[in-house]
Amino acid sequence: MLMSSLMKRVMTILVSLAFFTTYSLPAYSGMVTTDQLIQEQLESVGQSSLVSMLDREEVRQQLVDRGVDPDYAKQRIAALSDEQINEIQSNIDGLPAGSGVVGILIAVLLVLIILDIIGVTNIFSFINPAR
Repeated sequence: MLMSSLMKRVMTILVSLAFFTTYSLPAYSGMVTTDQLIQEQLESVGQSSLVSMLDREEVRQQLVDRGVDPDYAKQRIAALSDEQINEIQSNIDGLPAGSGVVGILIAVLLVLIILDIIGVTNIFSFINPAR
């Protein structure tokens, strides 16, 4: 009986100490819209998907071939703003991968020929402007 009385007192003291010594921070609340939650998720997904592209072996090899340290590229992606990440994500499929140079040169050449035919420019001496 003496043990159980002593045990009850010790347990009472321990529970009281645990109750009075715990410290909880005040909670702050506010309204969060669905748009805010979606935006936060898209930001984290966008940055992580760009970093995951750098983890692919062929991308890392292309970076090294061009003299870019892949870890430096990851740091640069981490420093991008949300708008920049969204712009890259929206244009990633349409960005040229070095093969669009010939197409651009042909388009510029065609524009110059058309302007020469119309008579706006006189770049090519073998083209006579229409009058």
